[in-house]
Amino acid sequence: MRKLVVLLAMPSDFDGIILNQTNFAKAKQYLGTQHFQALYDMRSPDGVCLHLEALAIIAGTIMNGGTLFLVCPDFAQLSQIPDSDSLRWNDGKLITTPNFYRYFQKLIQKYQFSVTMPRKKDFLLPASGQKMQMFCEFTPEQQQIFEQLPKHLADIHLILADRGRGKSTLAGQLAKSLAEHHLVIITAKSRAALPQFLAQLTNVVSHESLQFIAPDQLIASIAQKCISPNHWLFIDEAASLPLPMLQTLCRYFHKVVLTTTTHNYEGTGRGFSLRFKSQCSRTYQEWHLTKPLRWEENDPLEQFINELLLLDEREQTEPLAQYYQLFANAHYKTTPTDLRRLFDGENQQCFSHQEDGQLVGAIWALNEGGLSDTLTEQVWAGTRRPAGNLVAQYLCAQGNLKSACTLYSMRISRIAVQPDKQQQGIGKRLVSDFILQIFKQIQPLDFISVSFGMSDCLLKFWQQCGFVLVQITPNREASSGYQSAMMLYPISEAGNQFVAQAVAKFQRDAPVLPYCEALFPNKVADYALDESDQQNLHGFAFAQRSFSACFASLKRLYTQYPEELAILRDNLEQNSLTLAAPQKQTLAQFRLAVRDVLAAKCQ
Repeated sequence: MRKLVVLLAMPSDFDGIILNQTNFAKAKQYLGTQHFQALYDMRSPDGVCLHLEALAIIAGTIMNGGTLFLVCPDFAQLSQIPDSDSLRWNDGKLITTPNFYRYFQKLIQKYQFSVTMPRKKDFLLPASGQKMQMFCEFTPEQQQIFEQLPKHLADIHLILADRGRGKSTLAGQLAKSLAEHHLVIITAKSRAALPQFLAQLTNVVSHESLQFIAPDQLIASIAQKCISPNHWLFIDEAASLPLPMLQTLCRYFHKVVLTTTTHNYEGTGRGFSLRFKSQCSRTYQEWHLTKPLRWEENDPLEQFINELLLLDEREQTEPLAQYYQLFANAHYKTTPTDLRRLFDGENQQCFSHQEDGQLVGAIWALNEGGLSDTLTEQVWAGTRRPAGNLVAQYLCAQGNLKSACTLYSMRISRIAVQPDKQQQGIGKRLVSDFILQIFKQIQPLDFISVSFGMSDCLLKFWQQCGFVLVQITPNREASSGYQSAMMLYPISEAGNQFVAQAVAKFQRDAPVLPYCEALFPNKVADYALDESDQQNLHGFAFAQRSFSACFASLKRLYTQYPEELAILRDNLEQNSLTLAAPQKQTLAQFRLAVRDVLAAKCQ
C-alpha cells in the first residue's frame, strides 16, 4: 500500500521530485508519470502553503508501495499559522485557515499516517532491478469495453473512471483499432494533455485515418461544412471543455466517444455526467472503469486525497463539507480553491434549506463593494484591479457605474439544490428567504448581485426571483461557453436608485452593442451623446478605459463624426457576438483620434 509521511524537518538527502511554493503551478507536468517517492514542501516565508491541486496531482503519481512525504515543521500548530495559499482565494489577503487545517489534521490521524523527523531509511529506493510497473495487458473491465463499445448501437459513449484506472490507455487503443476501418478524430483541451492517450497510437496504419484536431478548429470546420460527420470522434477529458461546445460536437458527428475523470481535482468532473446526460438528445451509453492499475484497492493515500478534497459521496458530519459536496455536485466546475475559500474565506455567508435535518439546498454569497472613492476611481480608469468584487468591479469598469464599487453589495456565488429535489421550487424559495434575511440585518446591504453563464433557463430563473438584467459580457466564459449575465436585486433606497440607473443604462446601450442586439430587436438605437457618454469618452481618451467598456459611447461619437473617426470604422462596425480588442498600437491611435475630436467638437 502507498502511504503519506509528515516530516517535521526538511531531509538533507532526498532523491526525488520536490514540489514547493515556487513550482506548485508546474505540478500538471507530472500528470501521467509514476514515482516511488515524492516530497511536498509546505513551508513558506509567510508560514505554510498548501496548494490542494498540486498535492492531489503529485499523490496520484506515487506507485504502489511508494511514499508521499509532506514537510511541515509546525504541523501541530497548523490552525494558527498563516497560509500563503489564501492569497489566491481570499482577495489577496493573507489569513490563517483553522477550519480547513483542523479537518486536515483529523484525516491524517484517521488514516494513521506517521508524523516524524526525517529518517534516512525512509528514503531508500527499491532495488535497482525493480522497474516501474507497465500495463501492457487490459484488465477484464478494459477488455470488455474494448470489445463491446464499437459494436454498441448508441451514438454517444461516455467512459467514466477515477484516476489511475487506465481510461486514457483504453481510449487510445480503441481509437487505434477503429482507425483500421474508419476515419478517427481525437480532440482535447490541448494536445499536451494527451500523453497516455497518444502513447497508444504507435504504428497507426494511416495518419490520414487518425488525426488530432483542436476543439476550436473542429467547431470552425463544422461551421464551414468542410469536415465529414462520418468520423469517430474521441474527446479526452471532455469535462474540461465547455458544455455548449461538446453539444455541438455531439450533434454533428455520428459516433462520439468521450472520456472524463469522475473525481477530477481540477474541478471539472462531478457535475459533468449528470448535466451532459440531461442535455444529450441522442442515444447514449455510459461505461465505467473501477479497478485501479497503479495501486491496490482501498489504497489509503487515494482514500485520504479523495476525502480531503471531498471527491466522493460519503456522508459528511462537517457542515462546511456538506455545503461543498452540494455545490460540487450541482456545478460544472467547483474546484479545490473553492473548497479552501468555503472553509476559511472572509466576507462570506452560507444560507441553507434543510428538510428532516438534511441539507437540501444552499446559497454561498460573498461580500462586495464598499471601496473608497480613490480606489473606485482607479478601478473605473482601468489602473487598478483589486482582488475580489467580481460584479462590483465589472459594473464600474465596464458598465461606467462607479456606485457599484462604493455601495455595499453581496454576490450569490453558488446556489444549489440536491438533484432529487430539483424542479420543486426550492431554489426560488432559497433566494426569497435569503433576501428576507438580508433585509433583517441591522446594516442591510444596498443590493444583491449574481453573475452566471446566460442560458435561457437561468435567465428566466433569476427573473422569476425578482432580479433585473444590467450587463452582458462581450466574450463567452471559458468553462460554460456562454456569455456571462449580471443581474441585480435592490435592497436599500440607494440600491433602488443604483439598480434603476444600471437598468436604464443597459437598455440604452444594448441596441448599440453587437453582442446584445438580439435582446432588443425592435428597439431603435439611441445615438445621441449624454453626460454618461461624455464621461466614458474622456475616460477612453485620457485614461485606460477599455475599448469594449466604451464601445457604445464610441459608436455614438463615430456616428456623429464618421470622417474624423474613420480609423475606428472597421472595429466599430463589426457585427460579431464578441468584441475583438484592438492591438496596443492601434488602441493608442484610437485614443488620440478620440482625444482630437473631443477637443475640437465637444467643448
